Amino acid sequence: MAVTKAIESVSASTVFYRVIGGAALIVLSLAYRPISSNKNVQWLLIPVGAVLVVSGWRAVTNPQLAIRYHFNPRRTVAELIREWAPQQARLESEYEKSLHQFLKSKLPFVKVTRQYGSARVKCDLATGNDVMIELKNGLRTTNKLQRLLGQLELYRHEWTKPVIIVLLGDSQEDLLHDLNRTVQKYEGIEILTKSVGAPVEDDGQTSSSIVR
Repeated sequence: MAVTKAIESVSASTVFYRVIGGAALIVLSLAYRPISSNKNVQWLLIPVGAVLVVSGWRAVTNPQLAIRYHFNPRRTVAELIREWAPQQARLESEYEKSLHQFLKSKLPFVKVTRQYGSARVKCDLATGNDVMIELKNGLRTTNKLQRLLGQLELYRHEWTKPVIIVLLGDSQEDLLHDLNRTVQKYEGIEILTKSVGAPVEDDGQTSSSIVR
């Protein structure tokens, strides 16, 4: 039986501030040249900094990933989605479940939520309240492209943080070109394509819509 990985209670920001703050204390204490009466303070800062660095580094299983996530959540999540290698499935919801499990295993220091809602918008997945992720089957018709562009307008007005659109399977080249050209005017929206080996079907979910 597979063992479920425990969720880590320390956030990526906590890891970052402990490690970077502790390292800064050590560097400053070594670079500082105090008068003799302050040497005790100097040598006190070194162990304090070391304790912070060690506690931050050991707080999560992958501290480097936690620090990267703190600096740039969208880039970190996008890199993980590119790494994600799901088993072939038929429905969008099956890929959503697969990606949810994958991100939870990689980012145990942040809450990964399915069917996340914020303000009047919701999406398939979200990491914390930092990045929204929407999965779509490939663009094969103009109507599908227009619907997606309408959803991006909603995101632009209702959500101020990054959004990643993951296109599953094949898309028509001209439609994908039009989408990428349009997205250039939106800040914080990224389009990723994911080859999944077979056509993907909608299953009646309308996750990326205005929440009434």
